[in-house]
Amino acid sequence: MKNWKRLPALLLSGALALSLFACTTANPTSGDPSVSPGADPSASPSADPSASPSAAPEIVADLTQPPLMFAAGANPDDVMLTVDGVDVPADLFFYLLGQACMNTQQYFSYFGLNLADMPDAAGDLLEQGVRLSAYHTLVRQKAAELGCLPTDAQMEEVRQAMEQSDLDTAGPYWGLTEESAQFIFEMTTYYENVKNAVTHAPDEQELNEYLDAQKVYRVKHILLKTVDDSKQPLPDDQAAQKRAQAEDLLSQLQGTDAGALEAKFDELMMAHSEDNPQNNPDGYTTSSGQMVAPFEEASLALKEGEISGIVESEFGYHIILRLPLTDETKTQYRDSFQVDAMEDLADQWIAEAQITRAGALDSLNAIDFYRRLSAYHQALAEKDAPAQSGPVESGGVG
Repeated sequence: MKNWKRLPALLLSGALALSLFACTTANPTSGDPSVSPGADPSASPSADPSASPSAAPEIVADLTQPPLMFAAGANPDDVMLTVDGVDVPADLFFYLLGQACMNTQQYFSYFGLNLADMPDAAGDLLEQGVRLSAYHTLVRQKAAELGCLPTDAQMEEVRQAMEQSDLDTAGPYWGLTEESAQFIFEMTTYYENVKNAVTHAPDEQELNEYLDAQKVYRVKHILLKTVDDSKQPLPDDQAAQKRAQAEDLLSQLQGTDAGALEAKFDELMMAHSEDNPQNNPDGYTTSSGQMVAPFEEASLALKEGEISGIVESEFGYHIILRLPLTDETKTQYRDSFQVDAMEDLADQWIAEAQITRAGALDSLNAIDFYRRLSAYHQALAEKDAPAQSGPVESGGVG
């Protein structure tokens, strides 16, 4: 689970949708939780989720209470944090904490897990809520200091977006005051203004250095698996056959002229590779830490247009062709360059800020809060749903 703690960066980027409606109206645990043969197994759960000690007890929501009182014992205008003298009210804090929990739950669901299965994550989630609240409060202060407050035109766009949103219906789900709802609608505008003021788009040299530092690469590969569908090793004789087949395929590729190498690689990949559905002639782009170590090391050792020898991993035998990065990928990483620069500055701003926490945060368990909030959302959605539509699916937080 080494990647889930990075998820709040998606929220810090300012691209935070105002998810005012229930976060539990769709089931994020549906779908195939299996990990692709290319994925790093250290990112997968270390234990069978069915072996967790016991299912968390069901929470019965009391809809006679406001959402924050039921979920966290708080009123909307209770102060949870003070950031350089600016108060962060409970409704805003718990909205941001709820979004961090929801994103993390969606990540866990890929592995067939719920937050309730990961009690040790509660402390980190609380810190994410604190960081998000401090971050967006400080961004507003920086906008004033830098003279890049939202323009009249930008504020008109915010006003129109708020008018088009059904805040009257959404209010019971989050318990947001109008002031905090407006704060949330304005976050992206403030973020973009400050980001544009304090960062710059990279030139070609800076971009290439950034891509190298992030170890971004694009490859395609032929995989001959030495494990079965449950990831158990094949018998030795079958594994030996796979090795012999890999050697034959590599021999065919090594005997192909450079100009025809990629076409030949695609032909053999589509006919023999067992990495379905990853067998894509366009290849796929990834970065450091996302693939198993032998695969990543071999890929990064190649020049563009080169093929590897036979690379053995716990999934089987790979033959890898490295490809040049696409213009689309470079455009995406141009944006990431600025986002990361903003993140670095945010780390500094938060470290230098005077942040005072309310005593209530000392005893707050973020996972318990999110489970109670999800139960409340679920009950409210079922109450409001037409009788003939049947029950609304839970978000699966236990």
